[in-house]
Amino acid sequence: MRYHRVRLHDIDDPQYRAYIAALMATKANHKAMRPATHRSLFGSEAEDVVRGWLAQFHPMSANRYVEYDERTGTQLIRKYRELDAVYYPDATHIHVYEVKASGQLRSITRGLRQLNETRTILKRIIPHVACTLILVDTGIITAAEVAVLMASADAPIHPPGTLAEYQRDHPEVPFYAHDQYQPRLDEATAVVTMSIGDVVHLAGAAADTLHLDWSDELDEPRDEDEEPAVAPGYTSHDADDGVQDESPFAAALRKAAERGSRS
Repeated sequence: MRYHRVRLHDIDDPQYRAYIAALMATKANHKAMRPATHRSLFGSEAEDVVRGWLAQFHPMSANRYVEYDERTGTQLIRKYRELDAVYYPDATHIHVYEVKASGQLRSITRGLRQLNETRTILKRIIPHVACTLILVDTGIITAAEVAVLMASADAPIHPPGTLAEYQRDHPEVPFYAHDQYQPRLDEATAVVTMSIGDVVHLAGAAADTLHLDWSDELDEPRDEDEEPAVAPGYTSHDADDGVQDESPFAAALRKAAERGSRS
């Protein structure tokens, strides 16, 4: 058995706050801190917007932090995992949401893998775990763009995949446009797609504060197949996307500090 002593808590949990405080006080962690790009800031903002949108369907729980012990060899290591959004109606059902703002198809695979890991952890204490990936499409290539690319002099050997092709190749996963989605506790896994424009619309009056100018970076952050190392014991799903000018370690700390300052 890999996971032990699983519990859900909010950001004000004393053990969690003490852990984050100790992490932030470590000199090596401060050395890892670098300025976040506008794209990574938009990712955090998109999470907030999506949580507000989900709240129209059901009340969102503040208990979206998971503490658990993971067995590694003969050792049990205490870890924390932050969930992007949670609906927790009773002791036997929970709906977990993961938000990915990305222009790369591999983010879907990564997000679904993260949700599957979260389901495995939570099923130690909650029998029924529904998982939904919210994909904010920041520029996944379209079929028309693929056609132009493949007709160019610099065409790659193999055409890049499109979102429609991904859906076709993964019939086991239901996909929904955000305006056609209705959450279901009996649906084990689903993917909901929305555009940047949808996020702007849902943000309403706060849209002017969104970091939509991404000229501070040349390319979208790489999303490697192998997950980079993050702060020991801390799992930040955004950190897994490999922001170029902010290490995953620093991203986890930044997110914890930001959320802590809001409380």
